[in-house]
Amino acid sequence: MNGTLIPNTPFAVDFWQIRKCSHVRLFFLSHLHSDHTSGLSSTWSRSIYCSPITAKLLRWKFQVEETLIQPLEIGESHLLYLDEVGKETMTVTLIDSNHCPGSVMFLFDGYFGTILYTADFRYTPTMFSSSPLNTRKKIDALYLDNTNCDPESVLPSRHEATEQIKEIINSHPEHDIVIGKNHITL
Repeated sequence: MNGTLIPNTPFAVDFWQIRKCSHVRLFFLSHLHSDHTSGLSSTWSRSIYCSPITAKLLRWKFQVEETLIQPLEIGESHLLYLDEVGKETMTVTLIDSNHCPGSVMFLFDGYFGTILYTADFRYTPTMFSSSPLNTRKKIDALYLDNTNCDPESVLPSRHEATEQIKEIINSHPEHDIVIGKNHITL
């Protein structure tokens, strides 16, 4: 997917080509992988909405002005203004995408209907057992990243991947291993 101007709205997700989006008022960043930040740099001059972890990484990696980074808590609905006078609003809810530290999906609600933008995510059935995806709310538009949706592709489960990582670490005791993660359950 790697960046989208959401049609008939004043917002974009993972889209940083400012010349192509002069009408855009709100910019959202799903996570900090390079395919979702192409075009983003320290000269960026507009507010960016993202998760708190992505906000910290964004400041560190791109040196974006701290006042432009707007961290939004995951799992809470946030009211944002779509115009200069505050007449037109929308809500956005960040949902943990189970992909990498700080990565999120966005659930947008406003005059345009309800939009779910997944970006990269790792599906788990529990995603639909908690709010906001358990409300049976109608999704009017779905922006689905299908990078790993090839039926020929077999990805290990999170548990299997964890076991493989542990095996690799244990087989190299002479090396220092550094893993960056907001939490690890072994």
